[in-house]
Amino acid sequence: MWRGAPTKLSPIPPARLTGDEPGYERFAYDLLNGHFFERPGRTPVYPFFVAGCYAIFGRSPASVVYVQAFLGATIIPLTFILARRFTGAQSSLVAAGLIAIDPSLIFHVRRLQTEILYKPLILLTVLGLLWALEQPQWQNFSLAGALLAITNLCRPTGMLLPAIVPLLMSRQWHFKRKIALFIAYLVAIIIITAPWTYHNYRTHKTFLLDSVSTALLWQGSPEFYHLAYEKLPKRHTVQIWQEELNPDRNGGHNAFTIEGDRYFTKRAIASILREPAVYLWYCLQKAVFFGLGNPVSDWPDHAMFNVEVMWRFFSLQQIVCILAVRILPVIAAWSMIVLRHRWREFLPLLAVCGYFTLFHALTYTEVRHSEPLHPILAVVIATAAGELQRRLKLISQ
Repeated sequence: MWRGAPTKLSPIPPARLTGDEPGYERFAYDLLNGHFFERPGRTPVYPFFVAGCYAIFGRSPASVVYVQAFLGATIIPLTFILARRFTGAQSSLVAAGLIAIDPSLIFHVRRLQTEILYKPLILLTVLGLLWALEQPQWQNFSLAGALLAITNLCRPTGMLLPAIVPLLMSRQWHFKRKIALFIAYLVAIIIITAPWTYHNYRTHKTFLLDSVSTALLWQGSPEFYHLAYEKLPKRHTVQIWQEELNPDRNGGHNAFTIEGDRYFTKRAIASILREPAVYLWYCLQKAVFFGLGNPVSDWPDHAMFNVEVMWRFFSLQQIVCILAVRILPVIAAWSMIVLRHRWREFLPLLAVCGYFTLFHALTYTEVRHSEPLHPILAVVIATAAGELQRRLKLISQ
């Protein structure tokens, strides 16, 4: 159903959607009515997915949730496949089981947000990269690059990930071979991304690789830090969006437009240059927030491991689930101590996790940004558990 075609869909988006959900829902609705991404605020993969669900089942977010339930389940076998590259079948089943009961990943099914697609895409990207590194042929590197490009068209935070690929290549490979394989990797990314970038150029008359960042760097700047963590009363991220990022209150600068995004990026750079020490301190905090949760968005009333405050908002069961998910990166870090003699084998997984941690430490993070990496953490934890079990057997014998 394209431009000019009649539609029976209501122009009013469902009221129950919150946060970023109405934006994705509206993009999908516009696609069904022939408006092909006329705004630069989102990348195309997830809105296409929602639009496909609407085309089959009608404009019902509930129908999308049902489809997402099946889609979300795909990360369980993908986690098993990834784990089998590092450990035995029993430990791989443990890794898949950890993901099957992960409360945060289950919760993604209920939201109209990119995480539900991003999780399997990240796993496929990692599997493609591992395959290319194990069997270094140009076809495998091209496939790995294509998978990363599709993943970036779902969420563009991995756009700089190719920078780590040469560092993962074997030292035994000839330099010319490394260059040829890396070129194959980049060419595949360019081929997949180019049509979308061209669309952005035709629509907005400027170069835009994926989408605007929606003031991502500004939210990681000292200016934002003072507003969220120091100025009283302390404010939630939603409140800051309603005030500082509201074009009706900030002089008409909309972070979802190219002009508005550039305006906030310039403000962010000026803020960082003005207070580099504050920015460095904030970056160190964000590296922790990436896995444990951001106090201004992920923890009620700025509580972070404050059980007394949590009691006011959640039941005991909910608190246990939240804390169990939040400490998963800590358990994975301890697990790498057990696997320290195999660190080179796990280097690609560590590099991917390190890249996203660094990216969000430099910009802005919420815990949902790290949750698509939980399958990788589960693989590390399950492999370490299997290693400990093997050592205990040897000692007992």
